[in-house]
Amino acid sequence: MLATMTLRMNDIPVVACAEGESALRAMEASEFSLVILDVTLPDMSGSDVLRQMIERFDDRVPPVALFTAHSPEVTAREFRGHPVTEILAKPFEPSALAQAVQALLRRSRVPS
Repeated sequence: MLATMTLRMNDIPVVACAEGESALRAMEASEFSLVILDVTLPDMSGSDVLRQMIERFDDRVPPVALFTAHSPEVTAREFRGHPVTEILAKPFEPSALAQAVQALLRRSRVPS
């Protein structure tokens, strides 16, 4: 909830989903510029969500940033071979999170 509030307060539009399955349904309904995927979700693991995103949406999968309380090294090993753009650490400093997400969004924009 704090991450969602932080991003919205920095004028970053957010579609928040508390579970992996609801996130997958949201991706069926809309296109996104970036997915911030928590590694630990109540209904499935972040790696399961990412695997299903790739299976269901293939080349329409937007850049993915992982949100985790685990060490970045452990997370990077766990998700090796998956299309992950960034690892965002928890706990986080709100201003640092907003800056990191803004930078990711700028990088993900395709020039016209």
